[in-house]
Amino acid sequence: MPLRSLALVLTLWSLAAVASAQVSAPPSEEPPKNGYWSVGRPRFFVAARPEAGTPYAKPYVSLGYGMPHWLWLGVDVNAIVTLDMAQAYAGVRAASPIIDLAFGLRDTWSYEKHFLLPAPRYTRGDVLDGDGKIARYWAWEAEGVAVLPLPYSALVADVIVVRTLDVPEDRYVYDESYRAIVAKPLFITARLAAVARFFKEESVRVGVLTEHVFETDRPEPVWRIGPITSVQVTDHLEAMAGVTFAVASPDSLGLSLGAYGIAGFRWRWASGEDKPEAPWQGRFIPW
Repeated sequence: MPLRSLALVLTLWSLAAVASAQVSAPPSEEPPKNGYWSVGRPRFFVAARPEAGTPYAKPYVSLGYGMPHWLWLGVDVNAIVTLDMAQAYAGVRAASPIIDLAFGLRDTWSYEKHFLLPAPRYTRGDVLDGDGKIARYWAWEAEGVAVLPLPYSALVADVIVVRTLDVPEDRYVYDESYRAIVAKPLFITARLAAVARFFKEESVRVGVLTEHVFETDRPEPVWRIGPITSVQVTDHLEAMAGVTFAVASPDSLGLSLGAYGIAGFRWRWASGEDKPEAPWQGRFIPW
């Protein structure tokens, strides 16, 4: 999904100080050391993690067993709609504070982008004004995210293996999820984020994200780098923003197609939680 993996990196920052989960609430009224979602009983649950931002909307539902948004095994179903495209995704996921594994299928609808005739280099106009069929395609992807907690900081590594399933054999495609033109069905995206954590409950996180899209069978891989940040506003509401800019690419796609960004809010809910809150409710955490 576009923005999905970047959002996952931002989400795991909030868990990065943890080496193991607590399974019962502390006896005092102090906030749990590792955050609201780190306490409670394992159970079967339905959970939601919808997002809205600039401009996109992303409904997101999970069904599974464990501690929702923390340590669990189950199924993710989500979608995303932007001004440029729409996607739907379904897959299985095993999530923990330091390792997150997922495998799923996604269906992508581009509004304006075409399947592309093979060429060594493309411009933004080639992608938007080509004479090929408007791109719609299926893909599977396998993703693994690992977090290395450090004092007041963390390192996050994210590796995604993608295979498109029905792109015409004689065409290339601009992949909406990873914002790169790929020549063959199977390719890889790797991300590394270094983050520092500040303020009350280390709720403000600021860092740098590096992205590498490779094995695309193009003249050179794509490299992007840029700042990312997130703020745990309340126990249920998170604000996040990030952008990476292309520093190496075989193409000249400009900011609108070559950069990768997100800015928005994410709200969490789960069945069986002790203190559910609407997005406008809850204690303000950072200070």
